[in-house]
Amino acid sequence: MSQITIIGASWCAPCKYLKANIEEWAEETQCEIPITYEEYDEEIHHVKKLPTTVYTYDGLEKQRIEGRDKTQMKVFLMNAEAYGEFLKYGYND
Repeated sequence: MSQITIIGASWCAPCKYLKANIEEWAEETQCEIPITYEEYDEEIHHVKKLPTTVYTYDGLEKQRIEGRDKTQMKVFLMNAEAYGEFLKYGYND
């Protein structure tokens, strides 16, 4: 199962911006993958920058992006959706 997880912090302004807008961007890019938010915990999450958004498929990380850039995030969402479709249907005709 596909999932997109945002790792952020309540004190982080870019995290708040991303959290407020990602659902709209997902709708614009026709990304139907569930999006969850996790509060940053340095003992659990080993990330270099907040926010970090991770796409997983069957529990395995397939894609990661740092920051909140709108264009990069839309490309991330489109790639995640395409990757999920590719794995769902395969590449054989």
